[in-house]
Amino acid sequence: MIRKYLLIVYPWFPIVGLGLYLMVFPFAASHYPGGSINIPQDQGYSFFHNFLCDVMNPTTPTGVVNTGRPLAIVSHLILSFAMISFFYLLPKIFDHQNRRTQMIRWFGMLTMFVFVFMYTPHHDYIVTATGILGTMALVPFFIEVQRSDRVSLRRLAYVCYTLSIIVFFIFETKIGFYYLPMLQKITFVFDAWWVVWVSLIVLARNRAHLGWQVSPSRG
Repeated sequence: MIRKYLLIVYPWFPIVGLGLYLMVFPFAASHYPGGSINIPQDQGYSFFHNFLCDVMNPTTPTGVVNTGRPLAIVSHLILSFAMISFFYLLPKIFDHQNRRTQMIRWFGMLTMFVFVFMYTPHHDYIVTATGILGTMALVPFFIEVQRSDRVSLRRLAYVCYTLSIIVFFIFETKIGFYYLPMLQKITFVFDAWWVVWVSLIVLARNRAHLGWQVSPSRG
């Protein structure tokens, strides 16, 4: 009985986590004194010029103490564990489980575990590590999804990965860095869309498996 309830409950973890993040982060950002790499003297959090991670910095670019940091770290931890749960359930969209689906799960969860430490002084190294580990999780995902009939979901996943590659490239090379904060948020929106869609597919599949008369969403 407990297992049946878990099958219905755990697909909600990523969705609820994203929702909590979107509620907590704005409060943290509202306490950010201001300033970004683009405009160091700016006042308050700028949607266009600040990175999401800026709110976790101990101080602003001009040296002002960031009072929003503790709450920002809380929101980041919420997001991290939401994404860990997402990669745990991601392989469940496939009809068959194999070595590749296990790689998706464990490399994905490892990526998000490393992502937890983004608020530390090792931020830049963490970005590089998550980029590499995330690719190791997504390559087998794309191999598996290519064999499925979820065409729309596959296209969305390609968009998400392409945007992530562009963000990673800009971060590492600093080419077009001025536009990166805005591109980061656009990427976040597409990633969130993908996370919610996958979670609802798994939820529908679990309900159907339990005989709840609900067919899996087709993508």
